[in-house]
Amino acid sequence: MKKMIRLLALSTVLTCLLGAAATGPKEGEQYFRLKHRVTGVDARQVVEVFWYDCPDSYKFEKPLEAWAARQSPAVKVVRIPAAWTDQPDQLAYARLYYTLDRLGLAEREALPVFHAVRDQHRKLTTEKNVLAWAATQGLDVSRVRAAYRSKQVTDAVKAAPALRERYQVVEEPTVVVGGRFRTSPLQVGSAADTLSVMDHLYRTAAHR
Repeated sequence: MKKMIRLLALSTVLTCLLGAAATGPKEGEQYFRLKHRVTGVDARQVVEVFWYDCPDSYKFEKPLEAWAARQSPAVKVVRIPAAWTDQPDQLAYARLYYTLDRLGLAEREALPVFHAVRDQHRKLTTEKNVLAWAATQGLDVSRVRAAYRSKQVTDAVKAAPALRERYQVVEEPTVVVGGRFRTSPLQVGSAADTLSVMDHLYRTAAHR
């Protein structure tokens, strides 16, 4: 009798484990496999395609940073500004991102930029407005101006649409893990659920 009880208990545990696995994220629903794998990237690379004027990108910023910091070792998220060639505002915000990135300030100033654009409704799409905002942040305005006008930033902005297309992203924010799998709050339903899918993809990326 005791042996039978132990066997039943073991069967119950296995059933629960299999049930948990079955309820994990499903390819084609919570995440999608890219049609063409991005070559030359690490299996656990994490890319986020975002837009400063996107409310969902703003909501996702803090949870994504917290998720990246929890990993061991901590994950360095590669940011790509969402840009389409026929969307001048997106190209302008891509210029702002690459300006800050060139100065080593993109991560530090991410939330302040989102706050200015989304909460204060500041349109940081012109050099004049960017420099005025930079002054309120205590940044070196002359350095910001030089970076904003630099050939390196201009070239990065020109390349941004093709970079987004390389990762086969059509909405923002979108996360691509290992150059193979993409997911997003729009696909999954919430930022928290997106991070759960990312956990699964990140843990298994090197073995898939």
